[in-house]
Amino acid sequence: MSGPYVIGCDVGSQGTNSALYSVDGTLVASAYEAYDVSFPHPGWAEQDPALWTRALHAGIRRLLEQVPDGPSSVKALSFGSQLDGMVVCDAKGRALRPAMIWMDRRAEAQAAALKERLSPAEFYHDVGANLDSSHAVFKALWVRDEQPELFSRAATLMPPGSYVLREASGVLAVDYSNASSLALLDPRSRTWSEPVLDAVGIEPRMLPELAPATRVVGNVTRQFAAATGLTPETAVVVGCGDEMAATLGAGVYAPGEVCDVVGTAEPVCAVSTRPREDQSMLVECHPHADPSSWLLENPGFVSGGNLRWWRDQLCPVERDAEARGQGDAYDLLTAPAAQVPAGAEGLIFLPCMQGAMAPEWNGAARGVFYGLTLAHSKAHLTRALLEGSAFALRDILEAMRAAGLEVRRLTIVGGGAKGALWRQIKADVTGLPVRVPTSVETTATGAAILAAVGAGLHGSVAEAARAFVRYQPGEQSPDPERREIYDAAYARYRELYFALKPVFERGVRAKSAVPA
Repeated sequence: MSGPYVIGCDVGSQGTNSALYSVDGTLVASAYEAYDVSFPHPGWAEQDPALWTRALHAGIRRLLEQVPDGPSSVKALSFGSQLDGMVVCDAKGRALRPAMIWMDRRAEAQAAALKERLSPAEFYHDVGANLDSSHAVFKALWVRDEQPELFSRAATLMPPGSYVLREASGVLAVDYSNASSLALLDPRSRTWSEPVLDAVGIEPRMLPELAPATRVVGNVTRQFAAATGLTPETAVVVGCGDEMAATLGAGVYAPGEVCDVVGTAEPVCAVSTRPREDQSMLVECHPHADPSSWLLENPGFVSGGNLRWWRDQLCPVERDAEARGQGDAYDLLTAPAAQVPAGAEGLIFLPCMQGAMAPEWNGAARGVFYGLTLAHSKAHLTRALLEGSAFALRDILEAMRAAGLEVRRLTIVGGGAKGALWRQIKADVTGLPVRVPTSVETTATGAAILAAVGAGLHGSVAEAARAFVRYQPGEQSPDPERREIYDAAYARYRELYFALKPVFERGVRAKSAVPA
């Protein structure tokens, strides 16, 4: 194996995975550096941006030990960075406070205040995103409202992707996908939205320069080269958000292809050749990493997190068997569930353990098992849990179809892609064929694809994706008989959710009425 090589860096909330690829798409080496998230108060989630920089330094240095041709054969690096985070920096690019990352929900008051000036429908039309406190602009507004002295020293508001790009290259820029996660970008023109900037009172001068994800912004700084072992000639390519990188790294770049990222949460992304609006606002519209396309995207209902909760809290037998080396606990759980008929004999699970992102965005919703009888077993409950997530996935696909997009195939990545039963349930529930890449952790792959295109080693994103992405043999096809059963079960799932919606809302009101 010989160079040239590129490096893709997945800068996540739990750690950074840096991966070295040859130009033909072969994975040469990877290095993971873990770090922590801080939760100072309920609903807060913070991270020191210096952790990302140190993880990049350490991970890339470890990769270079595996380069047979020496560091000069590494031509470029790029990033797939966590979305919906906010880093408030001074004029020298130094973070003035810990970054507020994607799971931080403290800015509910700021989101509610904006609704007095812009309706959720107007906001969605202007920036393709829901008026929801998860988006980074509201985190900036919280700092402005609650820490005004600190905010008075702020020069730049940036997502994590711009922070690591500046650390590596010395250049302040943001690609269109990361800019869209700020909820300040018009996805049609790929320019900052003047109506929303005016409504939130943020000056455009505080935002990074917009750029395509494939643009080379320069070479690594001498400081970054010294810390990593890279040569100063290594090019730095802008990069994109982690969901876009994961989608690209799954080979999902053609219209109608859908990437289902099954981790703790389950983001679902479909490629479109033009920006689209979903009247239900279940799916958002963001630019893709490929400058020629967009994504219709739901940021992710809790999915794998529900299965992990089931395993950890209620399945000690399977966990103990795994500890004794008698198999994987998830496999031990799903094997009996595979013997349960499709539809779990009338048992329905609503996957709303942390609120709902399907069939609508509803923070008041809660998880529910419905239809239990004495005839049901643990295997039925396990199967119902898997089917509930598949029903939520179908909600999202139906919203994409309603926005005018023809969906053709599912590509499943992430830890949940390993389960053959879950993949088949999703094929049967959605009516779509399912494929799985040989590497299911695709964010670093997508970043490496952008590095290769930016460095001129491949002529287009599509060409690079074809070289970098390979698939496990055989797609899983939907079974027509089970599909018919699931059509009826899906209708009951939706009926159950909307019947319980008033109960969910009363629960929130009752909780707020309890004295502190």
